[in-house]
Amino acid sequence: MVYVEWLRVRNCLRILAIVFGVLFLGAAITRVAVNAQMDQTQAWVAREIVKPGARVSHERLSDGATRTTVDVPSDGDHIVIVDRGWHGKAITISGPGITNDRNANVQIGSVRVHAVRSTPQGGSIEVETDEAVSARVLLLFSSFVALIVGTFLAGPLAKENGNHLEIAWTKPIGRERLALGLFAVDAVGMLAGMAMTVVFLVISTALFELPRIVVDSQTLAVLALSVFMPFAWYALLTAASASLKRGLGAVVGLGWLAALILPGIAVGLSHAEMPFFHAAGIALSYLSLLDPLVYMHLSASAAPGDVNPAFGYMFGALSSTAMARAAILLALTILYSALSLVQWRRLEA
Repeated sequence: MVYVEWLRVRNCLRILAIVFGVLFLGAAITRVAVNAQMDQTQAWVAREIVKPGARVSHERLSDGATRTTVDVPSDGDHIVIVDRGWHGKAITISGPGITNDRNANVQIGSVRVHAVRSTPQGGSIEVETDEAVSARVLLLFSSFVALIVGTFLAGPLAKENGNHLEIAWTKPIGRERLALGLFAVDAVGMLAGMAMTVVFLVISTALFELPRIVVDSQTLAVLALSVFMPFAWYALLTAASASLKRGLGAVVGLGWLAALILPGIAVGLSHAEMPFFHAAGIALSYLSLLDPLVYMHLSASAAPGDVNPAFGYMFGALSSTAMARAAILLALTILYSALSLVQWRRLEA
């Protein structure tokens, strides 16, 4: 039975690899388009430098970088290029000829473009090719993908119940060991999905510029949070379906619906003026503690209660650090897994 679960994991990761392949192709096409735009920008800068009256100055900075400043009196353009070698470039273009209808800040990997809305004196565009990429962002995306993988793999006990439970009982292995083996295989699948996501993001962003990934003091805590959130979600769906012979799809669908809607209902009812509805909102906010998705925010200092008043009721005695939320998710994973094993032991063919 564990071998069959390995096949499910393999098929799921194969589909994920195909999706990433299609997305990578799209990123490559985008890179070609961006490269053409960058060539036009460089050509424009070259034309500005050779305009009559253009003043060009070069300066060596204390960190070894070279700063080139170009002033073009004829059209009022001002260009500053800081070349840091392997650490990329920072280019700032400003003047009356720069027209931006709004402020914009776009970042792809370590390439960031910041446009400032134009004034009567003109606008400005800043391009940074060595912008920091927080490891937390990579973990956020990888955790989301692992959540999807865990959703597809969830309910292995229900799959055994509906297909060949009688055969499963004939295996020379304890029920708990069989179930834990299935859980372990699916856990490997979710971790593999996370790893594939990180590799895909790094390679895709490297098409534009080698990413400068920054690790801070909270990265380890966020890593634990990102790993245990899909684990807890998988365990919840498995516990909810462990006794079923059919209807796993309904459990998964309703589980997502409840996890996404229940916290919102709790917030709405907690603001109600009628005591009954207010009390119902508080009760639902406590019930939402069982929802793994409410713990998934990457801020290290803000708990859901800081954003949602309804969550203030249930987070009053809980620490708001990422590591504390990761510990809660680990406890939920153990709790839901234990509930699955209890149902699995008591199940009759």
